[in-house]
Amino acid sequence: MDDTGIGGEGEGTAETSDSSGDGDGDGDGDGDVGTETSDTGDGDGDPGDGDGDPGDGDGDGDGDGDGDGDGDGDGDGDGDGDMPDPLDEIPEEEWEDVPNPDGVPSPYPGVYDDLGAADPNDLFRALIGLDLRDREQLEDFVLEVSDPLSDLYGDYMSTQEFLDNHAPLESDFTLLQAWLAFEGLSVNYLATNRQLIQFSGTVGQFNEAFNTTLHVCMRKNPQQGNPPIPVYCATEASTLPLFVANRSPGIVTADLPAEVGNLPNELGNIQAIPPNGANSGSRLTPDRVARAYNVDDLYAQGYDGTGQKIGVVMGAQIHSKWAQTFWQSWGILRSNPEIIYLMEDPVTRYVESQLDNTWAGAIAPGAELIGYEGPDSRNTSMVFVFNEAVTRAQADGVSVITNSFAHREDSEPPVVRRQYDDSGLVGAALGITLLAATGDSGGVDTPSHSSWVTGVGGTQLYLNGSGNVTNETGWNKSGSGISLTIEIPDWQLAVAGNIGNGNRRVTADVSAAASTGSPYWVYYNSSWMLYGGTSFSSPVWAGIIAVVNQYRDENGMAPVGYLNQMLYTTPAVQATFRDITAGATADHSAGPGWDPVTGWGTPDAEAFAITVPSP
Repeated sequence: MDDTGIGGEGEGTAETSDSSGDGDGDGDGDGDVGTETSDTGDGDGDPGDGDGDPGDGDGDGDGDGDGDGDGDGDGDGDGDGDMPDPLDEIPEEEWEDVPNPDGVPSPYPGVYDDLGAADPNDLFRALIGLDLRDREQLEDFVLEVSDPLSDLYGDYMSTQEFLDNHAPLESDFTLLQAWLAFEGLSVNYLATNRQLIQFSGTVGQFNEAFNTTLHVCMRKNPQQGNPPIPVYCATEASTLPLFVANRSPGIVTADLPAEVGNLPNELGNIQAIPPNGANSGSRLTPDRVARAYNVDDLYAQGYDGTGQKIGVVMGAQIHSKWAQTFWQSWGILRSNPEIIYLMEDPVTRYVESQLDNTWAGAIAPGAELIGYEGPDSRNTSMVFVFNEAVTRAQADGVSVITNSFAHREDSEPPVVRRQYDDSGLVGAALGITLLAATGDSGGVDTPSHSSWVTGVGGTQLYLNGSGNVTNETGWNKSGSGISLTIEIPDWQLAVAGNIGNGNRRVTADVSAAASTGSPYWVYYNSSWMLYGGTSFSSPVWAGIIAVVNQYRDENGMAPVGYLNQMLYTTPAVQATFRDITAGATADHSAGPGWDPVTGWGTPDAEAFAITVPSP
């Protein structure tokens, strides 16, 4: 969902509520996926909202998957034997504390209601970031290799080349771990690309280390009707020693601890029975979506994503029997996702993760699914997992990543927005197609705000009795608009330079069905339900990219790679899209060519596969 989670506010004009919604800056994602019907069970109507306290369904699952993800390390920085302490070499003057931006939200009446200082004995988990090296040079590299007119087009960087030339230095990474240990904090998980360190301790330790005072705020729940969410906030900015501030953009997140417990075992059986009224009206089944976007023509030629891997950014776990019920009910025989646990073990399930995997896997039934998983959808989890996914993808054989755990950009501190943008740049440099839901609030979300990420907006499909498209319009809640953070890239100036002040990136870039007026089927909590939201648009696009990449691979062409610059500068590729010219959000309207509501429109998968330039 977009900021995803799912559950709540509802569009009020369709048969279901939408599954995404806007985010909240504390990483809990709001999602507004309500439900229209539940003909095989009761459903809970508020499943897996991704807010850090999600409805987890009936909880009868075992959370399988291979779980080999590590991303961890004790990182206590204390060394052993005769190893020198890196802190000994820091000059005294560099221990001076300096103000530093952080990702801890400030109290804001009506959004973050301050309950006062947190108990010093309570626990926290947090992320501290490290700066990329030669970032401008890395940006130039991506723009060069993603320009179809360049001799270097398609010549992306290897992961090792990135680590050697642009990742934070190993010595700086070790130094920050040593400083955290010096402050009595526990280092738990280390980013593969050395950009993030996850650490934890007591609130009192945090306050002392960063010269601030954590408060407990009740965050207004983005899902209407649901209770507020407890989060950490602060009334004053933190400080860092100068030698840390010189190497770090600051504290990226500070959250309550992940839930502790056991993920319940999966019970019940796979029931391969489609829901009643499956093809009624404009309800969306996998075959209807494939037909709408001409993926079925690629299926007919033998292309279904075989040999490709789709990365799915996940908070919490999925239920494999519910996933198999979904797939087999539509005649899809495929394997379960391979789950890579990157942080604490999850103790619950989210409908967001369920639908992301099932719909990506339905559109590309031959592709493997790799789930990059964190314990929940708070920022500490989702920022770390997204960064790990983009860095590990190349080694894992993943060519496309989808992320529907979106959050409103205006609710995220600038440090969080910048970290997502840094991670997006890494993925683009490695040649990964990064897709993210633009959200369901009509505004701009992270991480789709990044120009290195392709923002997938939403439309409403109109189908006739035969399931054929008669019309498609922009959805009135499609995430779209002007970024608060990201400068407009040169490749977007021609179409978006007249929007606002003309100096900021504008989303969306592309679209797919998302409106609750043409809802998607989901099987969750042993029930068939109908949801909407850009949470679906992004995994649908990921499935399409996987099928397209198989076609291209077997026909001697390169994978799609970083999409944005090529798309905005290649008229032949733009012409493969269905141009959406009707529909509007509160701030923007669809129109001929590119527009903020729907981007370039929705794809003709076969034409797109053939037309994308190849080196």
